[in-house]
Amino acid sequence: MRLVLAAILLCAAATPALAQSQPQPDKAEAIVRALQNPMVQAGAAAMLGNLADAVLDTRVGPVARYADPTIGEQDTLGDIQRRRDPDFDKHLQADTRRVVAVAAALGQNALEMRASLDETAARLRAALQPLRAALATK
Repeated sequence: MRLVLAAILLCAAATPALAQSQPQPDKAEAIVRALQNPMVQAGAAAMLGNLADAVLDTRVGPVARYADPTIGEQDTLGDIQRRRDPDFDKHLQADTRRVVAVAAALGQNALEMRASLDETAARLRAALQPLRAALATK
């Protein structure tokens, strides 16, 4: 579950990049449109699942057994999670699909905010111009 929350945070952190119109607005729109496609969502969720599986295969028993005596020396993160939640794999799959759908929604919202973000960036550039000019003369 923590992995899913981390993925959500990473997607949220990446959304301002989608909202910037100067670098390549068509690319951002294409990414958001793709993420809204159920087939792309399924593929992205499968990719996230594969990444999670790679992490879950990490053997942590040699250290974790000191914190919890029920953990065996050969146990992986996945072993521990599956013992704690027998439906862990099902929950992980549902969560990864949900994360991709949330990323699509966040991206769409960021695109809708693009004009406002551009205005804010222009105001910030104007506010920083005197500082830039002062630094350039030195």
